[in-house]
Amino acid sequence: MYLKQQIILASASPRRKQLLSSVGLKFKTVPAHLDEIYLNGETPNQHARRLAQSKAKIISEKYPDAWVLGADTIVVIDGQILGKPENKAQAKKMLQKLSGRTHKVHTAFTITRAASSISRTLVIQSAVSFKNISPDEIKWYISSKEPYDKAGGYAAQEKGASFIKSVRGSYTNVIGLPLCEVLEEFKTLGVISFR
Repeated sequence: MYLKQQIILASASPRRKQLLSSVGLKFKTVPAHLDEIYLNGETPNQHARRLAQSKAKIISEKYPDAWVLGADTIVVIDGQILGKPENKAQAKKMLQKLSGRTHKVHTAFTITRAASSISRTLVIQSAVSFKNISPDEIKWYISSKEPYDKAGGYAAQEKGASFIKSVRGSYTNVIGLPLCEVLEEFKTLGVISFR
């Protein structure tokens, strides 16, 4: 992969950094530190889209010549957005809600460059089916550090993978960034090339 221009990831997510690094992409990380509150009346897609666009815009204004990638991932079940649990009780409640059911993971990403007034946003959706999670498995999982900085309270690429029966759609989307679609957009925009 050949990088033609600077890329900045507007995120502190170690999972997004790891995914981009795994394909050899060179980039700088500058987190946007945005308050991720839910606005009344927003659909899950609108919520994720707004946050991805806002993160990218904040950093793009500081680095107008760079291509900035902002992203936001949410977990949705029964029309409800499950955020990041703050304690064991919240993590337990989320896992009980997801147990034995299928939920949706939406990741919105925005690629923008202020100097050229270009901004593109896509929302990718995956469906994740969980097995029935037993009480002892929930207790084991919420006793680890893993659930507490992840939307929906689980990590698909770590211990949380033991709950997943199937994924329909992008697996990397469930981790936090739909890698295939992000690279396609960078290629279309002429930011990267393969040679």
